[in-house]
Amino acid sequence: MKKIYFKSIYVLSLILFSCGGSSGDDGGGSGGPVDPPPTPQKPQKAVLSKPENNSECLEVDAVKFEWNTAANTTSYTLNVKNLLTNEISSTTTTSTSADVTLTKGFPYSWQVISTNSTTFVGESDKWKFYLSGEPLKNHAPFPAEIVAPSPGASVNSGSVQLSWTFSDVDSDDTHSFDLYLDKVDGSTLLVSSWGATKRTISVSDPGTYYWRVVTKDNHNASSDSGISTFVVLE
Repeated sequence: MKKIYFKSIYVLSLILFSCGGSSGDDGGGSGGPVDPPPTPQKPQKAVLSKPENNSECLEVDAVKFEWNTAANTTSYTLNVKNLLTNEISSTTTTSTSADVTLTKGFPYSWQVISTNSTTFVGESDKWKFYLSGEPLKNHAPFPAEIVAPSPGASVNSGSVQLSWTFSDVDSDDTHSFDLYLDKVDGSTLLVSSWGATKRTISVSDPGTYYWRVVTKDNHNASSDSGISTFVVLE
């Protein structure tokens, strides 16, 4: 009887040891599902701070640009464009500010592009400022921005509405517009001293049209939008 009793205990111990080992392996979780890494989110657009929009900038050396932190962003690209020469200065940084040396006496626009490891980008609004270096009594208006037809757009023959926007550091100035339109180089005057930011014209001849807007203020200062095109379909 004693031999049978001890033999039973030995067998039971082997069973418990075997079960305990199996339980320990399962507890390690090596065979369980693994959560995938989180998907990177699209970077959000930055909110611009300084220089303020449509303002006069009096920086003597480098202009300091500032903007707010954008979510899901690892770096920013600051693009500053000379609105008369169309030259663009680009600066990439992980900070929310950058100093850029610019030529005085020109109007500029600036924009911040937010990026991360994805292929998406976040584009801030575009702001404008005039870099004078010293206070001026009057500033030329910023070059007009073409709205419609959008550059390179195709339109049907007949009535076509030309429209644009503009701004000026001197908010008390009055403004008028000279419109140029032709099928060669946009040098033919269509209307002078127009008082609105849109005008409807009639076109019947198909082809590519070139047009531009010269903005004038009451101090005889002016700016040129540059050439834009649209195509009239047959």
